[in-house]
Amino acid sequence: MKINGSYKLPADPETVWAILLDPDALAKSIPGAQSFTPAGDDAYEVDLSVGVAAIRGNYSGRVEVTDQQPTSSFRLLVEGKGAKGAVNGSALFTLSQGKPGETVVDVEGGGEVAGLFSRVGQRLLGGVAKLLMKQFFGGMKKQVQARVEAAAG
Repeated sequence: MKINGSYKLPADPETVWAILLDPDALAKSIPGAQSFTPAGDDAYEVDLSVGVAAIRGNYSGRVEVTDQQPTSSFRLLVEGKGAKGAVNGSALFTLSQGKPGETVVDVEGGGEVAGLFSRVGQRLLGGVAKLLMKQFFGGMKKQVQARVEAAAG
């Protein structure tokens, strides 16, 4: 399954970079995150409550940030397992200056699913992945706006 998207966040690349890698911002933005615990440098143990169509459940896994090129790119690795399936994936996040005061974040990645999730169908899973990315970046946009307002206020 491939995941691609482009998202605009209302701040300069340095601010967006700091927020994208901030554990608190990540915890607040990852859809379904119940816990987000540091597990080494740039790695976190996570518990999620998520669902795909009628398949819902709780999952435990790991999120790791690798290949950091400060303010320009990093790779996010994700793995998770639950009673109803498993997922492994990675995505490359590339930041670039958009309009003044705006950063464009391009995401390219992919993942594999197993268990009940794999039987749901690739077309549905692709749509769900896009929805989860949209929710993640919606959460990140709120985090960016709050930080920009706090700095201005």
